[in-house]
Order: sequence, then C-alpha cells, then structure tokens
Amino acid sequence: MSNGNVILWRNIFVVVDNGKVPVSEYSSLKKRVVDQASRFKEGVGGLVIIPQSATPPPQDVRDAINDALLGLAGALRCFCWVVEGAGFQAAMVRGVLNGIRMFSHQSYPTFITGSLDEALAWMLPHFGEGLLGVTELTQARLQIKRERGGIALRTP
Repeated sequence: MSNGNVILWRNIFVVVDNGKVPVSEYSSLKKRVVDQASRFKEGVGGLVIIPQSATPPPQDVRDAINDALLGLAGALRCFCWVVEGAGFQAAMVRGVLNGIRMFSHQSYPTFITGSLDEALAWMLPHFGEGLLGVTELTQARLQIKRERGGIALRTP
C-alpha cells in the first residue's frame, strides 16, 4: 500500500480501504503496523476508513486482513471502522460490518461509525489515562485528513 493509504500516528494506525487493493499489498501493511505496535507497550488502535465508493474486498484480501490483525496479537487495544457516506449503501456496509463483529469474537473492542471525530473519541479510553488527550486527538484528526488528502486507496 502506498504511504498515503496507511497513516501511522503515534499508537493509531489508519487504513483507507476502498476494497480494490491487491492482496500482495497487505504484507507491507502488516509489517508497518507490527513495527508500530512494537514501539507502544500500551498497544495500538486500528481505524479503517471505508470511502463511499468502496467495494467489498475479495476473499483472499479478507484473509490477508485477518492475518494482519492476528499478527498484532495482544497489542491491538481497539478497532474501529468509519463508513463514509449516507443512505442505503452506507447502511448496508455498516450492517455487513456488524455481522462480522457478531461472529468474529475479537479480544479487543470494536466500533462502527460514520464520523472520524466519533471514532477517535471512542478510541481514547482504550489506551489508558494520559496516553491520548483531546489535544492529541485533534492533532490525529488533522494529520489523518492531511495525509489522506481526501482520496481513497489507489489501485494499480
């Protein structure tokens, strides 16, 4: 994945995923996030932004995503999806993600929202006291928006 698609900010990793990234790109994502997690004994939080134009990833990509998350074992403190857009399409994506959450039984809390601000605010308590404050979350939001540049994942 190109650097604009994965954003690392302190102990939060953000992936902007439109569902069109080839499975081969997920090994570099896993390496970057595992490296990030090794620097934070408090653990890391994962945030996936699903653009309005996203499509469901194929099975091999879903398997690679699960493998990447397993590689974080005890380091993952929370995981959140931000589903962009409104209407039926966004509701359908949120419904599918809720189904996945119900049957996956993760060892970390998960959350689905349509707002980056709400996602970051939800993540705050999962890192313990003093690790991320309101000022830091504002910085995180600004960096995510700046690095993202308003675009979804690029495809080859």
